[in-house]
Amino acid sequence: MRKAPGCWILILAFAACSRPELRLSRQAHGLIEQGKIQEAQVVIENGLRQFPDSPDLRQQRMLLHLLAGQAELAAAEARQILQTHPSAHPYQAPLRDPSPAVRCSALRAVALDPPHGVVPSGTLQRALHDSDPTVRREAVEVTRLLQNSEALSLLRQAARDPDWLTRAAAARLLGNRADPQTLPDLFVLLADHDSYVRRFARRSLLELAGQARPEAYLPALSSSDRTTQVVAALALARLNDGRGIEILLAEIANPMGIERAEAVKSAARVRDPRVLPALRTATSDADSEVRVVALIALGLLQDRESSALLKKVYADPTAPRQVHLAAGKALDLLSQPPTKAESGPGFSPPAPPARK
Repeated sequence: MRKAPGCWILILAFAACSRPELRLSRQAHGLIEQGKIQEAQVVIENGLRQFPDSPDLRQQRMLLHLLAGQAELAAAEARQILQTHPSAHPYQAPLRDPSPAVRCSALRAVALDPPHGVVPSGTLQRALHDSDPTVRREAVEVTRLLQNSEALSLLRQAARDPDWLTRAAAARLLGNRADPQTLPDLFVLLADHDSYVRRFARRSLLELAGQARPEAYLPALSSSDRTTQVVAALALARLNDGRGIEILLAEIANPMGIERAEAVKSAARVRDPRVLPALRTATSDADSEVRVVALIALGLLQDRESSALLKKVYADPTAPRQVHLAAGKALDLLSQPPTKAESGPGFSPPAPPARK
């Protein structure tokens, strides 16, 4: 007479429970859930002396490492499990653990030593939908290990995350991809309501100027958003393209502009007859940082017509110390023989002297 299917299930469950290593694993897990970490460690270590290849006991030791934030040790444990049991899935349970800290540590462990040598993009996709923002941010960081074809879709998803830190991480890593096709995404983030996100988007947009063609920034010059226009003009200047020079000169002249000092340095890279008069005017600006970069720029450009102006600023006893030093440096640059930097397209003024 055949036993009912339910009886077989009970028999199999009983047989599983009769395995001593599985009983020890469950005992350790129960202790972990109760917060009795040291007792759980004792049970696990004693069990592994008897059953060194037990994946269940090693899985519990891996959980202890994850709870302690020791992703390196957890990754080593997962590697050991896979060596003896190649079909095992050591990260499956940790990535679904109730604790966000465990899920974060599990993602870090996956990144340190990906199973089978590849970070599964599906794992990161699920993590980007996690209810906890710290887990989503960790998933964004792991995209650094992926190729652009896989990473970009994940980063674009993260760029729309409700958590501002996750969006900021996406803005930073989109720039690190060194892929000009991320420019439209970064310009969207440049209009983010959070200033931290906007700052990283700006930095990435300017860093990508080295990989992009000028045409990639031209549409942003006609944007209705002033910040977008200015950042596009700054990027074009880095490419020695003067098509945004009017925007830069307007930014320099605007007392409320937030990119005035950077606009001075960028405008000085562009060969345009309007640049030198604008730099001379900026040497008397109310903002001492703008004055400093304008003075240094005139010196590096070796604008000898500004010699009298530079001497006047240098002799002004009311000038702030950093302005006085910048005028002296500019005069020193004027006295030097002409260099390729004087009119070369790669001109880049140095940072102003540190404020005292």
